[in-house]
Amino acid sequence: MAKIIRRYQSEIYGNYRLAYATYGVLTGIVLAIVMLLHRALLPSNPPTSPESFESDVVLAVAIFVSAYRYRSTLPDKQIMLKELLLLGMGTAIVAAIVYGLLLWLVLGAVYPDLVDTFIQQRISLMPTADQGVDEALAIGKTKAYTAGDWAFIGGFRIFVISIIFTFFSAIIFRTQKSPIKQ
Repeated sequence: MAKIIRRYQSEIYGNYRLAYATYGVLTGIVLAIVMLLHRALLPSNPPTSPESFESDVVLAVAIFVSAYRYRSTLPDKQIMLKELLLLGMGTAIVAAIVYGLLLWLVLGAVYPDLVDTFIQQRISLMPTADQGVDEALAIGKTKAYTAGDWAFIGGFRIFVISIIFTFFSAIIFRTQKSPIKQ
């Protein structure tokens, strides 16, 4: 089994740990700013959940830009799939943590009314009493969500969605295949 797994050899040329820490922090901050801008620019139509189409677009752009910028810093601009996957996953983890913490801060201190907005949106998506579910029970179960819960939900969703974007960016920006060991 070890021969199958260790069949390919590769070296990582750049400092990908510094890169994913930097790009992850920047991505998390930009995602939080996008949510705040959505709230500030559209007060009559506030965000209905911590994740949105805008955050997905910003996340995709951030992952693709970070992969491209990292590749451009390497010697001969050669990069393997493994390096790009490590960069993308590291960026995703750091961005999810930073976004979750900033979301927790925003929902807990700056806009606590957004927690109620998210709860009302969640209730509107649940089946109504005429479909066999008591609405009071649905409200009671949903009211338990706090700012920390919504921050975890937002951060976790950002991480999961970024995995998809990471695979696409790794396939697109890969320039070198690993040589097979003899």
